[in-house]
Amino acid sequence: MGNKRHSASKHHRSAAQMRGRQRQRAPQDLETTPFEVDVQGFSHDGRGIGRWREKTLFVSGALPGETVLCKQSASHGRFNEAKTLSVIQASSERVEAPCEFYQRCGACDLQHLAVDKQLIRKQESVLDQLQRLGGLQPEKILPALASEPQNYRVRARLAVQWTKAGEPSLGFRGEGSKQVVPISQCTVLHPSIDQLLRPLTEWLLSIERNRPVTHIELSADLEGACILVRHTRKLEQVDRDSLNILAEKYSAEVYLQAENDGVLLDLQGATVDPRRHYGLPEFELNLSFHPSDFIQVNPELNKKMVGQALDLLNLDASDKVVDLFCGIGNFTLPIARRAASVIGIEAQETMVARGRENAAANGMDNATFVAANLEKPMATGLLGKGKVDAILLDPPRSGAAGAMPFIAQLKPSKLVYVSCNPSTLARDAKMLVEHGYRFDTLGIMDMFPHTSHVESMALFLLE
Repeated sequence: MGNKRHSASKHHRSAAQMRGRQRQRAPQDLETTPFEVDVQGFSHDGRGIGRWREKTLFVSGALPGETVLCKQSASHGRFNEAKTLSVIQASSERVEAPCEFYQRCGACDLQHLAVDKQLIRKQESVLDQLQRLGGLQPEKILPALASEPQNYRVRARLAVQWTKAGEPSLGFRGEGSKQVVPISQCTVLHPSIDQLLRPLTEWLLSIERNRPVTHIELSADLEGACILVRHTRKLEQVDRDSLNILAEKYSAEVYLQAENDGVLLDLQGATVDPRRHYGLPEFELNLSFHPSDFIQVNPELNKKMVGQALDLLNLDASDKVVDLFCGIGNFTLPIARRAASVIGIEAQETMVARGRENAAANGMDNATFVAANLEKPMATGLLGKGKVDAILLDPPRSGAAGAMPFIAQLKPSKLVYVSCNPSTLARDAKMLVEHGYRFDTLGIMDMFPHTSHVESMALFLLE
């Protein structure tokens, strides 16, 4: 979400990948014969729910109301997991997936569900978890924020896997697998970086020694396309020369980075500290970031998200605001356009430095950035004297439980919580209500169409 501490890679991980890492497989218990199942429900991670052998069965690729032929993929004490092999009776919500790699690639998990139905299912999921985990329901529900479902993504981290024969695969990992599914195009990537997949694969094929490349990160911004190559061994000069030809052909900047090293090099081997840029035109802002910084991957939705957050805060020119987990200032600087002052607090020193750069570059002297660990107790003295009128917080998936004592001390009259994890939102919302806040408004945001991932924004008002 807003400025999640998951770096650029967090949102390049699909929900399917995360499920695959979490599940405990027990191959010796698996049924090898495919079987039919009737699907009655829909899980929070985008799978169909049925019953099989007197246990709950989660079926990837299945929708409520369907009968599917599936095969067991994992066994657990209280539930089983399976993967759809074919659809016997289809739901009216089912559509043909737009991507030819969909059933193999693990980056998207909901392309078989109509886009408008994805929004409905995601909203149902958030509301269900708020009720079930927090015992809460908002007083008002906003219309969902959505973007174009195709070509929306301006950033992606692709893995490179090499065979023993030295042949590379460039793509995303398969569902619940470490194996890379090679892709030649991606329907959700911005065209300026989608067009790079084939030539980059050809470039990898031309590398004859050492198999040095492990990942390639692609991004698109106001300057155009950017290619970040991560490697374990230094690239040969001939390989850097051919990569330079590719970059010039597609008007892309290229940076090299050794694994576990934060330093970027250009193709001549010189250390560089570049800046890329994206805009928030409604607020007359241009924000710069380092290629390794986290930014939102869906710029259309990000603009809508920031605008909605400011609408909910409803600030006036005398308000003093705090932005927790502020990152490079994605919310902080728009807030500064409307309020008397804003303090952005962020644990990562590099992000704080970037926030200060952005404030200075946009001529804003009422935005202050402070480095502090929001998971540790903090005194209100960190913010100086005076009342705080409003707080915006945009925490990572783990939520903001550690910041709740700090928020309780400040007692702002209104608080906007931007969440990328409904379960931690439910937990934190319950804590806010216990601190005297009223759960006024909720709206979901489809930052990642065709995936089960859902963002949400909530407004809490002090009673």
